[in-house]
Amino acid sequence: MDFSVDSLHNIEKDLNAAFNFVLKSAKVGDAEELNETVMMKMHKGPLINCVEKLFGLLKSNIELCRSAAGKIDRLQADCIQSKSELIALQQNKLDTVQTSVRKEMQSWSDIVQKNCEKSSVPSVKSVKQVVKSYVDENDRSRSFIIYGAKEEKNEHTPELVEDLLLAMNEEKKHQVLGSLRLGTIKKDSDSVRPIKVTLGSADSVKEILSKAKTLKTLYGSYAMFSKMYLAPDRSREERIEHKKLVEEMKLLISKEPNKHHYIRNGKIVSVLRG
Repeated sequence: MDFSVDSLHNIEKDLNAAFNFVLKSAKVGDAEELNETVMMKMHKGPLINCVEKLFGLLKSNIELCRSAAGKIDRLQADCIQSKSELIALQQNKLDTVQTSVRKEMQSWSDIVQKNCEKSSVPSVKSVKQVVKSYVDENDRSRSFIIYGAKEEKNEHTPELVEDLLLAMNEEKKHQVLGSLRLGTIKKDSDSVRPIKVTLGSADSVKEILSKAKTLKTLYGSYAMFSKMYLAPDRSREERIEHKKLVEEMKLLISKEPNKHHYIRNGKIVSVLRG
């Protein structure tokens, strides 16, 4: 008999049935009334039937216990194997973290060395600049910029961001930590200040930026978002470099209108229109 929850329930039913059969055969109503005197008064036939039933149940219980013991042994072996795999996985993660830390420390060391070529010993100021640069870069990786969002008086940018993500079917996938307009309001100017949005992770930013082109296809109640575009949160140096690439791309567009031009990974890519 294979060990299972159902087999335990079945054994319990059979034991209860055998118990009631013995009480009925001995003509007693309770187990406390069942004693040697009562058993001696039983006829041979009913007594034999009781013994046979109890012997059969005993045999079934022995088989069930043997099956349960086998399953427990297998479970223990599986548990040991799982623990070994977990330890190996944890060790692998630890090794990965250690490798990342070593690479990061090496990266920091290289940056400090480049920024301190005139001095053999890094100054406190230079180290602070390196740390600030790294922190700023990490912060920018979790942010993106919205351009072209009409600026209203007493506006609530979190609501605008929520509606934008809703239009992109991304509202439930990402944690929005904050949003704000960049720069100061200039009088007698039609320029619109961009909005910086900070999310819970850099992966969330990458996913949203990868779907930014869907804004151009929006219409109806979401048509206002078709005039906006999204961009990474670039540093000042990156913005200057990107602006140069945009100017170069505009020249290419006018010179080669038969090609599709776009910027990817800091380079201009041109392909023939299909």
